[in-house]
Amino acid sequence: MKAGKITEVQQKRSVLKYLPPQGLCVIQGAGIGQDYSAISLDGESQLVTAMATVSCGEKETETFAFWKACNKLETSGVKPVAIMVNEMLPARGKEDRIKEMTKNLSALCVANHMEYLGGHTELLETLRSPVITVIVYGIRKPDTPELSIGRVEAGQSILMAGTAAIEATAMLALDRWDELNTRYAAGYLEGALALKKQLSLHPVVSALQLEDVTYMHDISTGGVFAALWELGEGAGCGLEVHLKEIPIYQETIEVCEFFDVNPYMTFSGGSVLIVTAKAENVLNRLQQSGISARMIGQTTSQNDRIVLNDDDVRYLTPPKGDDLYKIYRN
Repeated sequence: MKAGKITEVQQKRSVLKYLPPQGLCVIQGAGIGQDYSAISLDGESQLVTAMATVSCGEKETETFAFWKACNKLETSGVKPVAIMVNEMLPARGKEDRIKEMTKNLSALCVANHMEYLGGHTELLETLRSPVITVIVYGIRKPDTPELSIGRVEAGQSILMAGTAAIEATAMLALDRWDELNTRYAAGYLEGALALKKQLSLHPVVSALQLEDVTYMHDISTGGVFAALWELGEGAGCGLEVHLKEIPIYQETIEVCEFFDVNPYMTFSGGSVLIVTAKAENVLNRLQQSGISARMIGQTTSQNDRIVLNDDDVRYLTPPKGDDLYKIYRN
């Protein structure tokens, strides 16, 4: 099998097929396009949780894992309140790296008013790079709207807040600075590296009136194309999206081109798909908060999930991993 996240076909065939029936307390469990799970606590409030693993970063892996997990939870409309962390590290490393990870995660928790509940740290001879898993928790109160993929219908607008592949751009600038510096000036690369400051979806979700939103889907592993496919597959609908409306920075185009990475098929943490029947309301609220967002397409009653680029038509297919893995597995 290929390295990286398993494919949708593998997930359906070898994971989802064998999960036990969900109990009455489960509001939402595992499924395509479902970024989080929710459990009823007392018939009113819900425990909402999400998990993310990052295995292809070399520096600040914990930072990318933290935001990846938090962003999944944010798409439920619930603010993260606590994390647990599993750190699997190469045995050849030094203890200073463990201290650095703990300090970074602690600082992120303090800055975002979250608790660090602990976790597990282990050293393995077989690892070449860190594998960091962050589990995040939040509480949905009775008056918080539930954002469910089951509410998506044909004819709704698909908006995108954030920009494509900023997560991959920041990761490559951090880990492969010397290679990039052979072509690009340090000042230009600083702009690419600074994109890691845009990885949180909290400003986006906080700006929204959640009653205007049908569903949100964090854009992460596999990039925009994977997120669009998962949206269509999970909702059982078609899509029509315009490629030129998908926001992307010039730094991302340059960095991805250097490594021959498709920016629409790689880590895009810090960006989100928003499905809504009230696009104008949502776009206005985001604009008022200084957040860039665009309408990139709409859901359809057809089966096809297509991306239009002038006269060219691309038919989306089930994602087969993330383009960035080919860089980190070499």
